[in-house]
Amino acid sequence: MKLAKEKTRSLGFGVIAGLVGAALSGVFAMLGGASPGATIPVFIGLAIVVGTAHYWKTILIQTMRDEFKQVKNRLSLLGDGITETQGLVQLSGLNQPYPLPFGGSWALTPDAAAILAREIAIRRPNTIVELGSGVSTLMAGRILQQMGSGHLISLDHDPAWAAETRRHIIASGLQDYVEVIDAPLTRQQFDGKDFDWYQIPDQLRQLEQIDMLTVDGPPQTADSTVLSRYPALPAFAAQLSSQAVIYIDDAKRTTEKEMVEQWLQLYPGWKSRMVDTIPGTCFLERQE
Repeated sequence: MKLAKEKTRSLGFGVIAGLVGAALSGVFAMLGGASPGATIPVFIGLAIVVGTAHYWKTILIQTMRDEFKQVKNRLSLLGDGITETQGLVQLSGLNQPYPLPFGGSWALTPDAAAILAREIAIRRPNTIVELGSGVSTLMAGRILQQMGSGHLISLDHDPAWAAETRRHIIASGLQDYVEVIDAPLTRQQFDGKDFDWYQIPDQLRQLEQIDMLTVDGPPQTADSTVLSRYPALPAFAAQLSSQAVIYIDDAKRTTEKEMVEQWLQLYPGWKSRMVDTIPGTCFLERQE
């Protein structure tokens, strides 16, 4: 379609150039500087030359643009690969009995996981609530085990995925530090708007102090006007301790950016801090 459009444009340029050339030939013929019979050959010649030149110039420029775009994409992928490798190297001290199951469209990337691991090690939270289980669950559990304290409760709307995470928890010997709870998505209202969000179990509602809240679920809907993860802060605002931190994955996405902006407007006393990871990582901390 695009190629046909360029051919039409080139033909148009050729016809215009031919008409101009023919007109000039006609003028010269009237002035006696050229033969009247030269008008048609000039028109045809200029139309072919100008049309062909414009077409191949367009094709050449488009080819160069496509090649530049490919090189740019390859460099971007290479940069992401280097960043992920750096994250994996930083996580090598976790002493995991087998490789962490990184990969997949929903999995936490190694660089984002390394940032989260560092925050847990530095802050030493007693209670972590996680929205969306997976690699981060195992990694956080391993750090809590190495510290010898702390507990993580992870909510997951997908029973099959939650069961898979529990299988890895048992294989890694993290049962004393990590718990994954099935929490189906139900229609609920937060700040005057309806959301499909986790059904919070009573044992989680009874927690008085949450020191870290990690927001990596539920999955974003196809409708970008719906902020699927927005309920995280209003749902747990009253339970977050004075030193609490909120970790937000996929912070480069438009929906997460809008979510954080609304949180900061409606819940004063918090400040945001961005960390440049592949998916984007944002921390919300209480203002001093």
